[in-house]
Amino acid sequence: MPLTRRSFVHLPALALAAVVTRARADDYPSRPVRIIVPFAPGGGTDLITRTLADLIATQWKASVVIENKPGGGTTIGSQAAASAPADGYTLLAASNSFLISPLLLPTKPYVWERDFTGVSLFALSPHILVVNPKVPAKTLPEFVAWAKAQGGNATFASFGSGSSNHLGFEVLKRRLGVDIVHVPYKGSAPAMNDLVAGHVNAMLGDLQNVSEQLRGGTLRPIAVANEKRIPLLPDLPTLDELGVTGFTSKSWFGVLARKDTPPPIVAKWSAAFADALKQPAVQERLASLGVDLVGATPEGMQAFLVEEAKRAEDAVKLSGATME
Repeated sequence: MPLTRRSFVHLPALALAAVVTRARADDYPSRPVRIIVPFAPGGGTDLITRTLADLIATQWKASVVIENKPGGGTTIGSQAAASAPADGYTLLAASNSFLISPLLLPTKPYVWERDFTGVSLFALSPHILVVNPKVPAKTLPEFVAWAKAQGGNATFASFGSGSSNHLGFEVLKRRLGVDIVHVPYKGSAPAMNDLVAGHVNAMLGDLQNVSEQLRGGTLRPIAVANEKRIPLLPDLPTLDELGVTGFTSKSWFGVLARKDTPPPIVAKWSAAFADALKQPAVQERLASLGVDLVGATPEGMQAFLVEEAKRAEDAVKLSGATME
């Protein structure tokens, strides 16, 4: 298209805008940044995000505040982030429920591809099927037989309606042919407390949430919902090995920014998270969680979200899950 007089008039303005954006990124952050965690404190999303944010805040000599906003299957915190200015001073710590929860509601509280952009994918964590020791089952066939004998009164906990382990268990119970009632919580910490206390019977839990209880005998593992066995529990079979072919369930952890946040600011955060995930102190602290650390670029995170959104949509249709 030939350059017109109007084109020339706009060129300086565009160049000036680019310079201003770079200058803002260079000066950023000039005030406290908040990262909204849409779960109660103490869970995997909270711990991973705090670990990385604390290191980056120290390196930048800046204030990075974690703000916990649990509830609504993480939609309360996500909506708060969606309503914030697209200036890079509000980020959202996200996991599976960020994509799943809107699919379970009659009206979407946000449209992820319209309202958000990917910044970084922190980690992936396979789920482990665990039961309270009061459940007289040590193998998957024994668990299925026990659940069927309960006449629909067996229960499973989740991190919240729309969470990764909610959707995963809904699919799993249909694959197993059992009726188990969903009990949602506002985060992994309260769900774990009630599972250990015996108020609920079972859960698909992240390794970081259940490892201490497995060592102490307050929970019993049945199988891992991963493509392969995990190094920290080499004797624990996968559900695929036990006949639930092709079934996997895992959590992912990452961070998002508002759509139209200046790309240099998004890139600055993404690079900082990637660098933090390589630090020995961070790796040592997160090693006990059993997560696979990633540190994706914004483009990589965006591509991951597109793929996960499709997987979530297919799983919701298969499971028939709804928000409770």
